Amino acid sequence: MPGVPELSNPMAAVPERPSGPVRELPAVQARRLALEAWREARLNSPSGREHFLSTVDSWLERGWSVAYYGTGSRVMLYSCGAPGAWLPSSPPPRRMNLPRGIGRLAGVYTGAPLFPGDKGDYREPGAAEPPVRGADASELVLGVHGEDLYVMYRDEASAATAHVGAAFSARTYGEARERGLEVDDRRRCLDYYVELVCRAHEDVDEEFLRTRSTQDLWNAVRPADDQPFDVTEHPCFGDGDWRSMPTVRGPWADAAFRELFGPLERDWETGRERIPAEHVNDVLAYLRDHDWTAARDDALFAAFWPDA
Repeated sequence: MPGVPELSNPMAAVPERPSGPVRELPAVQARRLALEAWREARLNSPSGREHFLSTVDSWLERGWSVAYYGTGSRVMLYSCGAPGAWLPSSPPPRRMNLPRGIGRLAGVYTGAPLFPGDKGDYREPGAAEPPVRGADASELVLGVHGEDLYVMYRDEASAATAHVGAAFSARTYGEARERGLEVDDRRRCLDYYVELVCRAHEDVDEEFLRTRSTQDLWNAVRPADDQPFDVTEHPCFGDGDWRSMPTVRGPWADAAFRELFGPLERDWETGRERIPAEHVNDVLAYLRDHDWTAARDDALFAAFWPDA
């Protein structure tokens, strides 16, 4: 079917009614095509994105449909009147960005708004991070790291990354103690501290050292506050299970969630659980549509790997 010609007056001419049934687009595909149209329009500023996506949602909130014209990556959007009406119906069609010629009708979406909540959170997995806004700690936060997508409660993710960051930033045992790291667990650390003392003082006889009582031995080998601390070598840290890993598992990831976005992928060695990053915008919309308070914060999830 021919597309809408570029006109100074959009009411002067209209496309013909399609010869067959129009293709109804599901929300996931409609959302992705709308984002392609936004990129094609080169509205790269935050205000440009806000205007573009808000306009699409305003059509749908009025009960109109969104028609998608174009081929490949060249997608153009039009409002098309009341639900179920053919292009252009009443009110007349309105262009989101100017057509570049004749295109084909790829389909029509009718339904709930495609971009609920903060429009600034809808962007590609590798897109630059906008400034982080003030947020309720009890909200959900989702983020992309590499090719993976994670979803957690913000307060849990923040606490986990703070603990990891504290461990990797501590340079002395005093700093480690100030930051609440478990470097004084006698049961787990005693043998390691004996090894450190013997390594630093070749004249120390380990067998003689161990003739002391456990408490005396601990007092003798427990590192002083100014002694260098190495998180990668310490047995309470290193490759152990002390390090929290991000996940996507939670009450939001129910059967309906997994049916839409696939099973949760688990790294059994570390406990990390994730889904593909390509779902980020659809997951964000899904969570908001299901009454979760959700925001995107890629930088928060990158903080799980300060040593990367």
